[in-house]
Amino acid sequence: MKKIIFITIFLVSIAASYFYGLFSHRDYLPPYPQLLAVKYHFFPLSIGFTNTASRTEVPCGRIQGKKVMVALVFGQSNSGNHGETIYKPQKQVYNLFRDRCYVAEDPLLGPTGDRGSVWSRLGDMLIKERMYDAVVFIPIGVGTTTIDQWVKGGHLYPRITDAIRESKSCGLKITHMFWVQGGSEKRTSGDPENKKGYKRNFTAMLQSIRSMGVDSPIYVAVATYNDTGVINDIRAAQFELVDPHNKVFAGPDIDALYYDKKNRWEEVHLSHRGLELSTRAWLAAIRGAEGK
Repeated sequence: MKKIIFITIFLVSIAASYFYGLFSHRDYLPPYPQLLAVKYHFFPLSIGFTNTASRTEVPCGRIQGKKVMVALVFGQSNSGNHGETIYKPQKQVYNLFRDRCYVAEDPLLGPTGDRGSVWSRLGDMLIKERMYDAVVFIPIGVGTTTIDQWVKGGHLYPRITDAIRESKSCGLKITHMFWVQGGSEKRTSGDPENKKGYKRNFTAMLQSIRSMGVDSPIYVAVATYNDTGVINDIRAAQFELVDPHNKVFAGPDIDALYYDKKNRWEEVHLSHRGLELSTRAWLAAIRGAEGK
């Protein structure tokens, strides 16, 4: 009898653990976030959407045109696949991932999230406007990350170095960088050190990138909105980082989109309308900086 009770308890425990595992993954319940954080810390290159099963591979050497944009895209969730609706480009838009080039479609390979992005839309728009003949995105963003994690010594820094290595090995020179991050930073009430610290980390990160031979312009989005609103110290830092003489240009003010609830999805991400508006804002920022 005791043996039957023991076996029953054991089987019930196994079943309960299995179903809790399913729900903890789906609903982001403990210990799933904690286990994920450990994985991200020790295996940063394993982060992100990686399913290539339905993707069309294209030899990187065949991506040609007089004007080819190769953009490194990084930061947190709004630099990844966390938008409401997916999009499949109709023009020559590609996605570099693990030393291979693919025809781009949402969700893009590399960043976190499994839904839509700004970049798939932006690639089409850049070509439609005849600003570029082809566009290659190297997206490596990770949701809910802080800038110090991307600086040399931070656990996400290898994602930057690996992306640069991949682009070089594939014969693709990075022509643009798009930085979208800020909503996970510390919130203070006018603490000057908060602003200074963000600028210091960004400068250190950019210097490391430059030391690897990437001299392309970097566009800094104003992106600090989270579920408690914008972070004014970080917004100010992002505005102040702009320095065209050093190839640091203003990206769009994504925070401004969140004042209209129709642009929000899951509170801190962009709805279909928000994605469309953000895409146009990125196009305007690039056009303004490049005089096209």
